[in-house]
Amino acid sequence: MLFVETRTAAGSVEPGARTRVLELLQERGYAPLIRGMRLDTFAEALGGEGRAAEFERAMAEQTDDPGEPPFVRGDIFLADDQALFLVFDGEGDERGFTRAGLVYGPEEDDPERRLSEFCRDVAEAVRAAGASVNTSGAASEGDSSSDASAASFEWRDGGSRAPSSFARFAAAQGEDAGSPSRVSPRGAETAERLRAVEMLEDAEGRRLLRRLSEAQAAGRVSELTAAGASEPLPDQLVMRLAGAGLVRRELLISCRKDGRHLFRLPSADALAAITASNAVCSECGAAVADERAEELITPTPLASSMLEDGAWLLSRVRAALSQSGVPERDVAARAATPETDAQLMAHVCGETFLFVLRDGDFAPAHARRALDAEAEAESAHLVVVATGKIHEDARARLREHERRRARAGEEFETILVEGVERAAEELGAAFERVSRKALASALYELDDALGMDAGRFVAARFRLARRKTAALQDLAASAAGALAGSLPEI
Repeated sequence: MLFVETRTAAGSVEPGARTRVLELLQERGYAPLIRGMRLDTFAEALGGEGRAAEFERAMAEQTDDPGEPPFVRGDIFLADDQALFLVFDGEGDERGFTRAGLVYGPEEDDPERRLSEFCRDVAEAVRAAGASVNTSGAASEGDSSSDASAASFEWRDGGSRAPSSFARFAAAQGEDAGSPSRVSPRGAETAERLRAVEMLEDAEGRRLLRRLSEAQAAGRVSELTAAGASEPLPDQLVMRLAGAGLVRRELLISCRKDGRHLFRLPSADALAAITASNAVCSECGAAVADERAEELITPTPLASSMLEDGAWLLSRVRAALSQSGVPERDVAARAATPETDAQLMAHVCGETFLFVLRDGDFAPAHARRALDAEAEAESAHLVVVATGKIHEDARARLREHERRRARAGEEFETILVEGVERAAEELGAAFERVSRKALASALYELDDALGMDAGRFVAARFRLARRKTAALQDLAASAAGALAGSLPEI
C-alpha cells in the first residue's frame, strides 16, 4: 500500500516562471520526470541536445496564452523509495493554489519531515525564480502585490488529515475504553503481549484457556490435572501457552488430614527448599514433605486481560494495521462493553474504516449494534471481523444497509471477515483500493503532461522497485549463505 500526503500554498505561479522553478529544483537534487521526458523528445527531434531548451521555450510561448492550458502543469520527482510531485494552479477547488505532495510506502520513517523539506525547497525556488504569485487564480506579471505573495509563499495541510468523525471517536476512546491496559496504543505493546496475541489466534488455545479460567473460578483446577481426568490437558499446547506467558504451572500443597489448602508454590524446586527446612503443616503438624502436592495449571493475569471482551483480537487487528503502515496517530480503539463489541477506527489514505470485532459468532443482534456504531462514526467502510461464524441473517442486514447507502449516492463498503487469519489479506486488498483512489485524486492533473495515468505510473514504479529490492536481498542472503558454507571449520 502507498500513502499520499499533500500541502497547498495560496497562489498560482505564473506560467512563464514555472520552467525556471523546475530548473532550480533540479539544482537542489530534484530531477523533474515530465520535463526530462520533454527535453529528451525535443533533443531527439533536433538531432542533439544543444537546442532542447530553446525548443522548450518555443513550445511554452505558443501554449502559454490566456485561455489555453498551461505548458507546465507540474511535475513528478522520483527517489529510491518515494515520489514527490508538484501541481501548479490545480483545477476545481485547487484553483489559485500550488500543491505539493509525497507518495511513500510503509517503510518511510518520517514522511512529514520529507514533505516539509520539499515544500521549503519549492517555496525557495519560487522566490529565487522571481516568480509572481497571483492569489486570485490568474497569472500576472510585474504586479507588486503578486511579488509580495511570492515572498510569503506558505504551506498548509492539503486535507489529508483525519476528519472530525475520527477525532470524535478518538476523544470518546478515553471515556469508553476502560483500563488503559486493555486498550493500549500500538507503541505500548510489549514483546510479551505480542507473543500472547499470536498464540491466542489458535482457537484450541483460546478454548483451553477459557476452560482453565472457568475451572479456576469454580475451584476445580486440580480436577483437570488429576490422573484419570475425563479430558486430559494436551501437554504440547500447555507448553506453548506457558511459553507465551498465558498459563503457569504451580504446586498446590494441601493437608492430608482435612484437605485444607496450605499454600501454592511456583515449582518443585521451591517445594524442595521448603521440605529441606523441615517445615511442618500448621493444621496437623506433619512434615510438609508428607503432605499432598498437586500440580495446577492456571491462566496468568495476562491471559485473563487478553481474553476479557476480546481484547486480544483488538491487539491483533492493530498489529495488522501497523504491518500495513497505518500511522499510530490514525488509529483509535474502544474496548468491548456489555452493550457493544470492541471497535477500532482507522484513517487510511483519506478514508475512514470502522472495525467491529467479535470473538465468537456474529449474530443479527451484533449487526444491529454495528450499524448503530457506523452511523455514529460516519465511516466510508465497515469491517466486521469475527473469530466464529457470521450468521446469514446478519450478513443480509449489513448488505441491505450497503445497498441503501449506494442508492442514496453514497460511497460505502462492507467487508465481512470470518477468522482472524484472513483479516490481513482482506484488509490489504481494501487498503490497496483506497490507496489507488488517493493516488488518482492527487496526480490526475498530471496525466496529460505525462501521457498516461500518473497514479498508475507511480504505483507500478513502486511495485517494480520493491521486487528489485527483494531480489537483491535474496541474492545477498544466498551469497552470504554460500560464503558461510565454504569457510573451513576452526
